[in-house]
Amino acid sequence: NYRKDFWEYDPLADAWTQKADFGGTPRIDAVGFSIGQKGYVGTGNDDALRKDFWEYDPLADAWTQKAGFGGTPRKGAVGFSIGQKGYVGTGYDDVSFPYERKDFWEYDPQADAWTQRADFGGNPRVYAIGFSIGQKGYLGTGDDGNIIYRKDFWEYDPQ
Repeated sequence: NYRKDFWEYDPLADAWTQKADFGGTPRIDAVGFSIGQKGYVGTGNDDALRKDFWEYDPLADAWTQKAGFGGTPRKGAVGFSIGQKGYVGTGYDDVSFPYERKDFWEYDPQADAWTQRADFGGNPRVYAIGFSIGQKGYLGTGDDGNIIYRKDFWEYDPQ
């Protein structure tokens, strides 16, 4: 059973509050990042691989569909944000074998557009982890699709 319910955590109250359901179809293996006061969720699997992307506005408690992800539909991608841009890459598609990807894309919310950036420097992978610190993004671990679990860790500089 895929889900589309969405929740907010309040660390001061140590409590969860249900918010408006995700705007797309119920799914698993989606990716997310935040820019400013908005959250972005997209891609994933609902028995088909997806590339739709949605913006969440917590003040309005509402979802708005945005430009679809620039790469192929996929699941298990990684995402993070640097400054006023979001970044999504790696993951699994079913377009061409091998299905694990290493392409990377930048989302500009002002233009509502995706631009392909330099490919991830490591081996293609799915289910990696990603985060940002300052003006750098970090990506590591994951699975290469042959149940070889990775422990390498990479830094991304958008400049």
